[in-house]
Amino acid sequence: MGNKEVIKDIISQILKKMNFEGDVFIEDSDKDEISANIQTKEASFLIGQSGVNLDALQHVARVLANKKSETPIQFVLDVNSYKKQRTDALKELAKNVAEQTLTERVAITLRPMSAYERRVVHLALFEHPQIKTESIGEDPERRVVVKPIK
Repeated sequence: MGNKEVIKDIISQILKKMNFEGDVFIEDSDKDEISANIQTKEASFLIGQSGVNLDALQHVARVLANKKSETPIQFVLDVNSYKKQRTDALKELAKNVAEQTLTERVAITLRPMSAYERRVVHLALFEHPQIKTESIGEDPERRVVVKPIK
């Protein structure tokens, strides 16, 4: 059984044991990363507030998948493309905040974010020649600061 089949089987079993209905779709991205997306009418329960349930579900699925595999399996778990939409929105936010930072010549501090969300913002602005980003604070209040390079 290949990695994709292992991932699909594990997630399907988890959903069944939790009494949720949904279809699991496995996709390859262009970065050698596997993405598993659950399509379900019960998404709000699986995602949770700000994605906390989804993060926990992904962790459990990864642990179980890696117990069945001889080599580590890396994959991202999503529900109704929530993470993809969230990632796209964060990239757009990063772009807009960068423009505002340069226009006003001030540092802008974003709301607290998860490590995953902060990483998306940092990567979105990583190659921007006039912008610098850094994380400040302690979890769960850790946030990104976007600054103009002087």
